[in-house]
Amino acid sequence: MKKFAYILSFIVLTMGLACESYTEDLNTDPNQFSSAPPELIIGQAQLGWMQLVTSNSARYAGIFMNHFTGEDRQYITVNEYSTTASDYDDTWDDAYVDGITQAQLTKNLALDTGNNLLAGIAQICEAAIFGEMAALFGDIPFSEANDIDNFPNPAYDSQASVLAGVQALLDDAITKVGSEPASIYAGNRLSSDATWAEIAHSLKARYYLIAKDYSNALTSARNGISTPEGSLVSLHTTSTNTENLYYQFMVDERDGYLGATESHLLHLLNGTVAREIATPGDAERLDFYFTPYSGGTGHAPNVTVNGVFAETASMNIISYEEVKLIEAEAANRTGDPGDVAAFNEVRSYLASVYNSSFPPTTSVTGSTDLLREILEEKYITLIGELQPFHDIRRTDNILNVPPKTGNVIPQRFIYPQVEIDTNPNVPSPLPTLFDPTPIN
Repeated sequence: MKKFAYILSFIVLTMGLACESYTEDLNTDPNQFSSAPPELIIGQAQLGWMQLVTSNSARYAGIFMNHFTGEDRQYITVNEYSTTASDYDDTWDDAYVDGITQAQLTKNLALDTGNNLLAGIAQICEAAIFGEMAALFGDIPFSEANDIDNFPNPAYDSQASVLAGVQALLDDAITKVGSEPASIYAGNRLSSDATWAEIAHSLKARYYLIAKDYSNALTSARNGISTPEGSLVSLHTTSTNTENLYYQFMVDERDGYLGATESHLLHLLNGTVAREIATPGDAERLDFYFTPYSGGTGHAPNVTVNGVFAETASMNIISYEEVKLIEAEAANRTGDPGDVAAFNEVRSYLASVYNSSFPPTTSVTGSTDLLREILEEKYITLIGELQPFHDIRRTDNILNVPPKTGNVIPQRFIYPQVEIDTNPNVPSPLPTLFDPTPIN
């Protein structure tokens, strides 16, 4: 699997930073790095975050929840919900090695130098990765993670306690970042017109929603990203290894593996399956999302220059649309009358994006019909992202998204082989793909 390569290829700092012995300084090379400024390491942490949420994990989730179709080689088995523990090794590595370790190192070094702003940004990254891993796997190492000296075999914290810990990390980060714009320390990796505090509140809304704490999700969403330009997105170029990761996979690496033939998302957009709200603008959205195969039947995710997964197309890390739809759902579930307005705000924005008709809802506030409309719009709008997969499992598949095989959509990612082989604290018996996580 290709990874972003445009910065920080030298980061191996996590090994040996605390090592001392009676031979200290005996063979010191003054020209070799033994540390690096945290202002540089934050880039590696952010790339690990981007890798986790827009690469292999997102593709697997997209197949599981019927956005996409696995159409060649090992992706045929993924399409059949037949995966093995080793299939998730990369996800664990993306999260713990490339993401969390670097975020924690950045945080600690920044605090040592009095750079509270950078420490807070690193905590936001750390919290988001822990939150995604808890959502995907359930119980995971958290309180003892990445402390190999004291905890060579870290314990697994409960999913609920990890999500509570994520909220604590984000609360502390908010006090550190103040009103600073999210462009600070974003480099050439990320872009947003929001503040880092608004990003953190948006993530709080996401992980409160996953934990089914709808009241706090509503409050956090209303303090989060409030404009389309505030969406936190990844940046990509045409240079090798810096392209959109869906594009990299489909064009450079595994042509033909990932398709969308007869996917449920395709059927919603082309009218084969009726929408909760009839939406003429879906014709334009269909062309943006998918392209037909030439000379035959079937479709693929659109990687052309004008497609959703074009070579330089940004990917959402957390978006305005997601935050407004969290607000709409949380309001709907808590009896707040703002659910209609928040949902219609997204529909109006989509109408401007696609220059077509996205009619407002006619459902009443607090109704189940409106809840289904909100969740369906989120399922469609957040193509290629992890969040609709979380929603399907959290809501017991209220949208009736058809499984690829059998009667149930996968309920989790399974623990990776690298963890099974090395950490005796991995949960036993090992949960299967179809065992719900504790919060679900």
